[in-house]
Amino acid sequence: MTLQTLHYVIVIAKYKSFSQAAKSLYLSQSTLSLAVKDLEDELGIRIFLRNNRGVDVTVEGEDFITYAKDILDRSNLLALRYKDHTAIQTCFSVSTQHLPYAIRAFQHLIVKNFPNKFDIAIRETATSNVLYDVSTGKSEIGVLAISESHMPLLEKAFQTYHLEFVELAKLSTYVFLRRQHALAKRSSICIGDLQSYPFVTYEQADSPKYYTEEALLLRPFEKTIHVSDRASKLLLIRNTDAFSIGVDLPNFNTDIYFSEKETELVAIPLADESSTVTTGYIHQQQQTNSDICSHYILQLKKQIAQLQLPQLH
Repeated sequence: MTLQTLHYVIVIAKYKSFSQAAKSLYLSQSTLSLAVKDLEDELGIRIFLRNNRGVDVTVEGEDFITYAKDILDRSNLLALRYKDHTAIQTCFSVSTQHLPYAIRAFQHLIVKNFPNKFDIAIRETATSNVLYDVSTGKSEIGVLAISESHMPLLEKAFQTYHLEFVELAKLSTYVFLRRQHALAKRSSICIGDLQSYPFVTYEQADSPKYYTEEALLLRPFEKTIHVSDRASKLLLIRNTDAFSIGVDLPNFNTDIYFSEKETELVAIPLADESSTVTTGYIHQQQQTNSDICSHYILQLKKQIAQLQLPQLH
């Protein structure tokens, strides 16, 4: 079976005639008939049934032609992609928890390091998906922020997925509130101060609780709201007395959610023994990072370094 033979079959089905197909292909009818017979013998099926008007496509033939068209379409796309080597795109993918500094690093990567043509992706997703994406090669690296108390359990997960975690920094954790919140003027906040307010957290589906993105011990809050994306989380905090916990500071975040005056957010240090977070990235064990990945990691380090500076007032 060859791509050429698949093309023959599709043309015959189009004209429903061997003679018309042969003329279209600039072949003799006998050559075309022999090619189809050899294919039918190879597959052990009948693709066409001859009649006085030409040919009919069998049920098996219809099924075969569906797959043949798909194969030819893919082969044409492949040929087009590599026809001109200058058209080959730079490819890179990173998966991350809902971490603004990981997104900002990606933004700076695009501005400073990419050629004219590229095919790239950043996936902001749950912790379990970050691990899966990197272990399967869907993403070259994954960016994580992990509570110190959860690190031993996550390290076991890394081993299971054959991943290596590269630590970049330890970060302090902050409580994010709207400026009109009753706790917004505190110099620091304890977990006990937050118990009566709704806690907005990222949903981790059926994953273990230590996959959480927040620097907390495994203790429940009285009121919890689960969300799947950062925009929903910030919208709730901006317009209600809900709060979230994270490591990214508003004064370094250019996101519009922090700059709107009426619903401006503030970050107050979390005074809790479990509030330290380790941030870094995972990649497959013994993996050599691509050049573009190395550039991304450099940008990531720069964004993280800003978070370690004293907060401006």
